[in-house]
Amino acid sequence: MIGLIKLAWRNFSRHIQRYRVLLLALILVVAVLVFVLGTVIGMTETLRGKAGRYFAGNVALQGFEPGSRSRIEHPERVEQIIRDLDAGIDAWSRRSVYYGSDASLFYGGFYARQRRLVGVEWDLERPILQNFDFVAGGLPEPGDVDGLLISTAAAEMLGAQVGDDVLITLQTDAGQINTVRLLVRGIFAESSFFGFTSYMDREVLNRLQNLPLDTVNEMGLYVADRGSERRAANQLLARLEQEPDLATFPMIASREQRSELRRDDWEGTRYAVLTLEAQLAEITDLLDALSIVAGVVIFLFLGIVVVGVSNTYSMIVYERSREIGTLRALGLRQQRTVALFLLESLFLGLVGVVLGFILGLSVLQVVQGVMDFSDYNWATLFLLRGRLQWSLPLRWGLGITAIALAAILLGCVRSAVQASRIAPVDALRQS
Repeated sequence: MIGLIKLAWRNFSRHIQRYRVLLLALILVVAVLVFVLGTVIGMTETLRGKAGRYFAGNVALQGFEPGSRSRIEHPERVEQIIRDLDAGIDAWSRRSVYYGSDASLFYGGFYARQRRLVGVEWDLERPILQNFDFVAGGLPEPGDVDGLLISTAAAEMLGAQVGDDVLITLQTDAGQINTVRLLVRGIFAESSFFGFTSYMDREVLNRLQNLPLDTVNEMGLYVADRGSERRAANQLLARLEQEPDLATFPMIASREQRSELRRDDWEGTRYAVLTLEAQLAEITDLLDALSIVAGVVIFLFLGIVVVGVSNTYSMIVYERSREIGTLRALGLRQQRTVALFLLESLFLGLVGVVLGFILGLSVLQVVQGVMDFSDYNWATLFLLRGRLQWSLPLRWGLGITAIALAAILLGCVRSAVQASRIAPVDALRQS
C-alpha cells in the first residue's frame, strides 16, 4: 500500500499542470466555504453573546400576572432549582428591569433615552459581564452601589467619560418621577439597539422605582452552546412544572407567542421559559435564510467541481492509456488501478483544501482587521467595534474538508473504474 501511495503522489506531482484549472476551482470553492461559514458563525456567536447579556442569559425565566410586567415571586426557590440543574451552566442571573420609554440619562445638558435599565448583581454575573467589549473602564466591583455601565452610543450622545456623574430618571408605576446619580465605571462598545441599555446595581434600580429592594423581574442561565441551551431550558421548565404552586406556560418558541399567551386570562403568576433562539427568532431566521442561500450557491459550486473532476479525469485516462497499460502489463491489478487514481484525486483534494483554507482564512482575517462597518447601523448587531469577528470551529473545518474530498472522489470514481478496465494489449497499441 505504501508503494501505491508513493506512486500516486509521483503521478500527481508529475501531472500537476493537467490539474491546475481543477485545482484552482477547488481552492476557490473551499475558500468560499470557509469565508461564508466563518462569517455566518462569527456573526451568530457575536449576536448570541450580546443578546445573552441583554436578555439575562441564554435561558431566561419571567413570571407574569395578567396585565403586569414580569416579576419572580419566589426567587429563592427558583435559585435552588437552577443550582440543582446539570446542564453545564456557566453562570446565572437575578435582575430587576425597567422597560419604560421615559428612562433617560442626563449629563452636561445632554440626554440619552434608554430602551431599558437593568439592575444586576455584579458578583453573580461577573463571569459574563466582564466579557463586555469595554473601550474605557470596566465592570464595577461587587457591592458597588454607585457604579453604572453605559454603551458607546449613550456616551457619545452625552459626551460622558468614565468617572462622570450621570443623572438617571424614570417614572414609577404610580407616576412619580424619580432620579439617581451614578458614576460611570465602564463604557462598552455597542451602537445597535443592545446599546441603549444601562446596567446598575439591582437594589439601586428597585429603590429608584419605589419597589422592595429584593424585587426580581427576571432570572436566567448562561450556557456554552445551543445544545446546552435547549437542555437547560427543558430541564428548568420540567423542574418548575414539578412545583405544585408554580404555574407555567408551555415552552415559548418566540416573543410573539409569549405576547399571545399573555393575552389569555389566568389567575396568579405564571412562569415563562425563553431561550435565545426564541428571543431572537426573527434575526436568526434571517441568518438561517442567508445560510440557505449560501448553501445553495456552494452546492452548485461543488456540483461544478464534481463535473469538472469527472471530465478532467476522463481526459487524463485517455492521455495516459499507454502508461496505464504498461502498469497493468507489469501486474497492477484492477482494484489497485482504481485505488491509484482515487489516491491521486485524494492528493489533489488535500492540496486544494489546504490552499483553500489558507486563502479563505486570510480573507477573513483581512476583513476583520481592515474593514470597518460602523456606518452600517443594521450590521452593528453582529459586529464588535464595527468589525466582523469570524469564527470557524474545528468540527466545521473538518466538515468542509470532508465535503471537498467527497466531491473530488465522487467525480473521480467513474474515470478510475474506466482506467482499471483498460486492456494492456489495447493500451500499448496506442501511439
